[in-house]
Amino acid sequence: MGTHLSALLVYAVLGNLFEGAAFATSTEASSKMAAIKDLPKQFDIKKQMTDFIENSKNSTTGVGKGDYLVKHGSAKIPFPMTLVIPDLPKFQAHRDDVAICGIAKSGASRFSALVGMIMHDADPVYLYQEPDMQEKVPWLEFCTGAGEKGPRGIDQISLIPSPRAYWTRLAFDGLPPSVHTQHAKVVYHLRHPKDTLVTLYHNYMARKATVRFSGNISTMVDYLVTDEISCGPWFDHMASYWAHRDDPDVHICSFEDFSQKPTESIIQLANFLGKNLTDTQVKQIAFDCHWDQMSKNPMTNHESNAAVGEFNFNVTKFMRSGVVGGWKEHIGSEQNERINTWMKTNLQRPDLAGIAERFPSTFATESV
Repeated sequence: MGTHLSALLVYAVLGNLFEGAAFATSTEASSKMAAIKDLPKQFDIKKQMTDFIENSKNSTTGVGKGDYLVKHGSAKIPFPMTLVIPDLPKFQAHRDDVAICGIAKSGASRFSALVGMIMHDADPVYLYQEPDMQEKVPWLEFCTGAGEKGPRGIDQISLIPSPRAYWTRLAFDGLPPSVHTQHAKVVYHLRHPKDTLVTLYHNYMARKATVRFSGNISTMVDYLVTDEISCGPWFDHMASYWAHRDDPDVHICSFEDFSQKPTESIIQLANFLGKNLTDTQVKQIAFDCHWDQMSKNPMTNHESNAAVGEFNFNVTKFMRSGVVGGWKEHIGSEQNERINTWMKTNLQRPDLAGIAERFPSTFATESV
């Protein structure tokens, strides 16, 4: 482990020791997910991102172009992830898999860390030890422009011994069929559409070379309210999971709840995953999975992507801002009203009945 990582790990441990919380060492914790040593080495994230960049050079599509998004299930996915669609039915989920699901930029990295820490008995070594979080919890539909000839998430995950966790932006009805037939656990995370949109905008700005985005925040609002956006229509994506909110293998939660009431939210998620955490472990997870702490950790801030030029940290860090309501610094009054109208219209849908009442902070339609 590098010097910087070692220092951060010491800081993470001491941060809770000073609050009277004991640190559960890796020898005390019984791992319930694949051990780091058992992860497939050929899927090194720097090599994956290098291949992704190289195979993007000859692409003529990009954000806003007609062939960039393809409908799969209830929602649209972007190129080149579209190339993996034909092989999704071949993916073999396991009964003890955890599929972390959500709309683009609604918190996949944060929830990957939360699930990983819960399943590893709150051992911070899991978060701070190499490799990058993207290798510990892979992106299911990740693909490069080379298609099956290049690195793919479904191939990477197939080499990881059980139990496994992976994240996805696919709608419920777009998931590989085996996720449903095997009754894998599904964690669906919501986030306020305005904060999600602003985060997606900054993500595009830092990845201009591969996504070919040339618009501004107004462009993003246009994409959002016309449903011509990654994972769109967003409310269709949400509805696909909301319909299964009472399924025993589905847990729906929100970015806002984990920010505003972390202890309660962590306990609920842990219970769903079959883990009975101590108060000390809950505190450890809340500390290490706090946005500020994750932004300091190279393994969760995806500094590997920046190292190979896939993500421009001069534009923004990957873990840019976890502030609930941070959208107010970026979205103007007229843009805000357009989004409010779009939200209010969709929240009247019968297939979304009760979602705004269950997650009021996530669906608040505030003025600027």
